[in-house]
Amino acid sequence: MTLPADLPRPPRTTDPDARVLYLTRPGCHLCDEALPVVRAEADRAGTVVEVRDIDEDPALQRDWNEHVPVIVVDGAVRARYRVDASSLRSALSRRPWWKRILGR
Repeated sequence: MTLPADLPRPPRTTDPDARVLYLTRPGCHLCDEALPVVRAEADRAGTVVEVRDIDEDPALQRDWNEHVPVIVVDGAVRARYRVDASSLRSALSRRPWWKRILGR
């Protein structure tokens, strides 16, 4: 997915086991549709999804208010609004740079 260059820098996960950060908000129908797809692909890849409500963090709300849901994989935005399972699967099939360096 090509993303606009003017998007804010994506936040990092707080869970060290999570490769996927899912930015959402209550009442977002697109969020409700995308989350099961994200969780299924994360399960397939053997990783964790950290779900964060942007309305609980003023900075996240300011930066990502019009973009939810936002799917961040290994620190890079991979999707907004809707998620394509095959694209997410491809992103999750790649090992993170820090695991390549550390040999994990």
